[in-house]
Amino acid sequence: MKHRQVGLNKVGAINPDGHSIGIDIGATAVRAAVLAPGTHEGRPSVTVHGLGSVALPIGAVVNGVIMDPVTVTAALRQLWQAARFECDHVILGITNQQVVVRDMTIPNLEPAERAKALPFQAKEVVALPMDQVLIDFAQLGDPDPETNMVSGLLVATPRLPVLTAVEAVERAGLKIARVDLSSFATLRSIADARLAVEAVIDIGAHMTSIVIHNQGVPKVVRTVARGGQELTEKLADKLSISHSEAEIAKRENGLSGSDRKVTDALAEITRPLLAEMRSSIHYFGSANTGAQLERISLTGGSSALLGIADVLSEQIGVPAGTVSPMQHIRNRHVNKQSEESEVHASAVSVGLAMGATA
Repeated sequence: MKHRQVGLNKVGAINPDGHSIGIDIGATAVRAAVLAPGTHEGRPSVTVHGLGSVALPIGAVVNGVIMDPVTVTAALRQLWQAARFECDHVILGITNQQVVVRDMTIPNLEPAERAKALPFQAKEVVALPMDQVLIDFAQLGDPDPETNMVSGLLVATPRLPVLTAVEAVERAGLKIARVDLSSFATLRSIADARLAVEAVIDIGAHMTSIVIHNQGVPKVVRTVARGGQELTEKLADKLSISHSEAEIAKRENGLSGSDRKVTDALAEITRPLLAEMRSSIHYFGSANTGAQLERISLTGGSSALLGIADVLSEQIGVPAGTVSPMQHIRNRHVNKQSEESEVHASAVSVGLAMGATA
């Protein structure tokens, strides 16, 4: 993928033992992936040396924002102890609804001058005051020799949620090498290099990220506050059953099971989420004339909902299916015994660790 990490660089992303670690702080769990980047038959390759997760209580993280830093720190410490991870240099993923990613062309300036100029560029597209956001520019390609302008992605995110996450991780005794957008990490682990245009959609518990790339460059990056937990809650209300019963019914029937009462209810409940996906894809088509979407690749814990890929494929008119974040991993069999939803939920942590050499 032709993009890089955003944010801070305090320590090396590769640990002394050659491993890289990605940390994903989600709504239901903290997850970590320990990878070893290398080469195989002359080409870059990655192997997994550890995966782990520790559940978080409801409300500890809401829509990508840490509400209970003490609990998150304790979960990270528990994860490191239970999984026996020995490395402490990590790459942290962040996500929230207010993250802004935009195509932008700016003058080719020295790093210090660019840092001063970016706020003036960003204030045109970022709603928050500049003193409340973190801004970065991911350059894509070399400067234009005639104009000395460079093209890239402007990335802006609210400052406070990032600082809260950084402090929670550091209190667990870990050292942050980089902060990366979770949506970029998902793209890195899920995207198929054989496809020119692809939509990568990560359906989580609280949030769904939608990234559409053209030749590896993200063209649409959106995060919407809809996910699997909302589906469960609405199903429970609609059928007058408990939350746990609704979760079981959702998992067993989905949109294509034998219980028509459940499938019909879910068909109605999923419409707003599917509408968000369609609108993002339609926006991409209107802004990128001639670029044809080739596939919709789903991941995330809630992407295992039975029938959702078929419905999306029918509505958009292109193939759609769930994709494992292990597809680029040489020793992918290490997760053979894991539940499908848990494997898909590791897309962010795997992608973060994969980006250590980017």
